[in-house]
Amino acid sequence: MKKNKIAARRKISIYSKKFAQNAYLAFLFRFIGISGDYLDINECFVEMPNFQPAPDPIAVETVEFKDDCLRACLRSQIRGRLCLSAEHRPKDNACVLSEKYGEKRSISVTIKKNSYFENICARSQEGGRLEAKLTGFRGGEGVLELVQCKGEKTKLLAIMTGLQENRDFHVIYIPGVELSSCHKIDPSKDNPGRKLITIDSDSRGMAIQPWIDVDFNIFDSSVINKTIAIVDSNSSNIVDCGYLQINMNASEWDRAKNGFALNCIYFGQIITISSFLSIFF
Repeated sequence: MKKNKIAARRKISIYSKKFAQNAYLAFLFRFIGISGDYLDINECFVEMPNFQPAPDPIAVETVEFKDDCLRACLRSQIRGRLCLSAEHRPKDNACVLSEKYGEKRSISVTIKKNSYFENICARSQEGGRLEAKLTGFRGGEGVLELVQCKGEKTKLLAIMTGLQENRDFHVIYIPGVELSSCHKIDPSKDNPGRKLITIDSDSRGMAIQPWIDVDFNIFDSSVINKTIAIVDSNSSNIVDCGYLQINMNASEWDRAKNGFALNCIYFGQIITISSFLSIFF
C-alpha cells in the first residue's frame, strides 16, 4: 500500500528530476496550480552536470553515499546555515557544502565521478516569511517555513531529521497550547488544532516537504508566536515542537503584510500603478 501511495505521488510532483530538467514544464505545472508532495530527499535537489562548487565551502563532510551528502546539506539548512549546493566526491568519501551556487567547469577539467547538486528547497520564495524551529526531547529537529504574498496562497517548506524511520508525521498548528506545554498534551484526546500537512520519514529518519501551497494566512497577527507540533501518526505522540516567528526585519514584514513587497508585485499590479501615476504625469 505504501509503495502504491508513493508511486501515485510521483505522477504529480513538480520537484521530481524529470520535471526539474524541463524548466518550462515545471513553470507550467506551478502556474496551473499542481503542487508537489513529499517523495524523498532527492526532491529538494537538481543535479547540474559539468558544474562545481564555488570557492570557500562552508563545510566538507566525510560521507560514502550521495544521499548522505544531500542529507548533510539539508541538516545545515535546519541548523540555520544556508546550503545552496553540494558536491559528492565518492573517490574521496567527501561532501562539499556551499552557501553559494556553483560555477560551470572547464571542459578540460570535467570530473565524471563527482556529482554536483543545487538545493531547490533553499531557494528564496517571495513574500512575508514565518519560521518555526522544531526541537524535542526525543532527539528530532527540524524547520518549518511559511512564505506568502498578500492575497495569495501560502507556500510551506518542512525539513525534519532524527525521526523514527519510515513513519508518517502530522505537522499541526495548535494555537491554544503554549510551547512549554506542547509535549504534555495528548493529540488523540485533546483538541489537536489544525493539520497543515503530513510528512513521511525515510530509512534514515529524515522527512522532507518541498515548497507546497497551503491554506494558511501568515499575515493574521494571531498566528505569530503560536505553537507548531510534529505528531507521530501511529502513536499520536508529539515528537517535536516549535513556535511561529517572523523571519525577516520589521520594515520588510510591514511591506509584505501591506501588499508592497517588491518581489510580490505582478504584472497586473504594475499596470494599476502605471495607470495611477499617469493621472499626475
